[in-house]
Amino acid sequence: MERLKIIVYVVVASIFITGCEQEAAQEAPMQMPFKENTWVRKEAIKKSEVFSPIQQETLPIDDSLVKQLKTVSTPIELNNEKECLAQASALDQRRTKVQKRGGLWHAFEKVAEAKKYSDYGMQLDSQLNRMVFSLQYICRATKGIPLDGWSRTIVSQIEKDGKEKAYEYYINLGRDRHDVEKWISFGEMVIESKKRNISYESVSKSISRSANMVSLYEELSLKVLDEESFKSFLTQASTLLSVIKDSFVSDSNIAISIKEENFLSIHDLEADSA
Repeated sequence: MERLKIIVYVVVASIFITGCEQEAAQEAPMQMPFKENTWVRKEAIKKSEVFSPIQQETLPIDDSLVKQLKTVSTPIELNNEKECLAQASALDQRRTKVQKRGGLWHAFEKVAEAKKYSDYGMQLDSQLNRMVFSLQYICRATKGIPLDGWSRTIVSQIEKDGKEKAYEYYINLGRDRHDVEKWISFGEMVIESKKRNISYESVSKSISRSANMVSLYEELSLKVLDEESFKSFLTQASTLLSVIKDSFVSDSNIAISIKEENFLSIHDLEADSA
């Protein structure tokens, strides 16, 4: 009997002690995990030179070559639009042949030392294209802007009713105001261009000067470069690009083409009106 009391006492005591431990554990404050210090860069971060824009070196210009390229060395007799287009198209075929071989961009890219100047090659390809296309255009535009498709309707309407009524007409059709303003401006440009009479003699001079540039373009595309010829190649390419770009301003026929072709690209809306 005495042993039974001892056992009961031990069991009760153990239950009491366990309960106190659980209560103490519940009342203890929650311990937050240790917060690590975070390192923060306080000094200014410098942009890596690797990601800095590469400055394109400006190549020299040969003034004597500039004069040579701008000289009308071989007068071309032109009497009509057909003859004019034939001469301009011949230049187009020559530049196309070069570009089928990769153009001047490829000429720069195939030589390790010239690669960093390959932007000159890309510009020469694109700007020469622009020059030749402008010659083809001016052959058709000596007596005024050539019209295609719906642009004829715009011009006829302005000539018949005046620009204010033409503007109102297209606005009432629900056309965008900004588009209509451009169409009216274009129509006025066309009407003004009808007053001009560019001689084919003048265009022949433009073609002759451009032929000089195409010839150098062909020559440069075929050059085999070594240490001696490399510097000359870069100077000639830089000079050619400079003269081509200058022709867009200094050659009145090409300048007219550039201006009007920028308009024509957005105003022939024949497909839209169908």
